[in-house]
Amino acid sequence: MKSYPVIFALFIALLGIVVTILLQSAPGSVSGNPHPSFPSLSQGGDASRHDGITVLGWLFGALQIILFVVCIWVSLCGVKAHRWMVIVCGVAYLFVFTMLMITYRQGVAEAPFVLGFPLPTTLLLFGMWPMAAVFAILYVVKFRSWVYSPQDQEAFENLKAEMSSKGGDHDA
Repeated sequence: MKSYPVIFALFIALLGIVVTILLQSAPGSVSGNPHPSFPSLSQGGDASRHDGITVLGWLFGALQIILFVVCIWVSLCGVKAHRWMVIVCGVAYLFVFTMLMITYRQGVAEAPFVLGFPLPTTLLLFGMWPMAAVFAILYVVKFRSWVYSPQDQEAFENLKAEMSSKGGDHDA
C-alpha cells in the first residue's frame, strides 16, 4: 500500500481539527488574567478553561505524532526488519503525550510534584523531549543502513553520471 494517501488523510484530519477549533468561540481567560499583585503580569487559570478543546488538542497532538512516525516509516523504504523500533518508539511517544494531556486535564494544583515540577511539567520535560530525542538518535545512528545505504549512494552517483553524459542538468 502506498503511504501517500495516509499522509494526505492525516494532513486533512489536522486541518479539520484546526478549522473546528477556530470556529469555536474563544474560551474565557484564554490570554490570561491580571495577577492580583502585579497587574502588568498575566497568569493562566486552571485546566478547566480548556474544557471545550482539550480532546481536540489531544487529537491534534496525537495525529501529529502519528504523522511524524508515518513519515519516518516512509523513509525506511528498504528496511522492513527494523520498522518495529519506529513503531515501539511511536507508541511510547503517543503514550507519554496522552499521559501529559490526562495529568494536565486533572489540574496542576492537585498534581503531585515529581523532580521539583508538577507531574504534567515533568512529563513534558523528561518524557516528551527525550522521546523526540530517541527518534533523532535512531535516525542519525541508523541513517546509512536504514535511509541512504551505500547501494543507494552508488545508484545516485550512477544516475548523476548518466545525466551528465546526456547533457542533463549541470548543477548536480
